[in-house]
Amino acid sequence: MKKGAVVINTARGSLIDSQALTEALINGDLRGAGLDVLEEEALIREEAQLLLDNVPREQLATMLREHILLRLNNVIITPHCAFNSKESLERLVNGTIENIKAFAQEKPQNIVK
Repeated sequence: MKKGAVVINTARGSLIDSQALTEALINGDLRGAGLDVLEEEALIREEAQLLLDNVPREQLATMLREHILLRLNNVIITPHCAFNSKESLERLVNGTIENIKAFAQEKPQNIVK
């Protein structure tokens, strides 16, 4: 990647190696990062609970790198909540209502086989 580039990831956290990203940001190889997702998002909880749950060491290391990313001035992390707009929630509710009505009429929709 070109030196001084800005990385933007809104897809999946695991697409970007957190260690490589952290090193590139600290070394100045990357100018910045905009992240809507993190590699180990599922582990975002109290650190004490992580230790009690015996989370694998490699996952703890990734989480630690993500804590470092949170503190870097050249990184912006936004919550991964694109689904949380008024319009999206309305579609979700309306779709659910339609599915229930269709099921009640014995004409189920969106059947997964």
